[in-house]
Amino acid sequence: MGVNRTDYIVYGWKLPYELKDKNGKIDLWADKFLPYIEGHKGVEYTLISDGICGEYNVFGKLLNHAESDGDGWGFTNLNLAKMDAEELKIKI
Repeated sequence: MGVNRTDYIVYGWKLPYELKDKNGKIDLWADKFLPYIEGHKGVEYTLISDGICGEYNVFGKLLNHAESDGDGWGFTNLNLAKMDAEELKIKI
């Protein structure tokens, strides 16, 4: 059995694995969430759902990612002063 792993740097929030609203459980695989999960072109935010390593979700701005079968990433300069926390809160 092989392992395919992707590492992420995300400016955002770690969320519970099972998300609920007033109508019950939220289906993260619904069409409206897929652009965030699949990383569609032009989408600034990401939604990462991990049911294997601790069962959690992460939502926020994707700053960098690297897949295990690639070369990884080089140095990433994180300028948190330019991150807009209010914009992120509105989006979530």
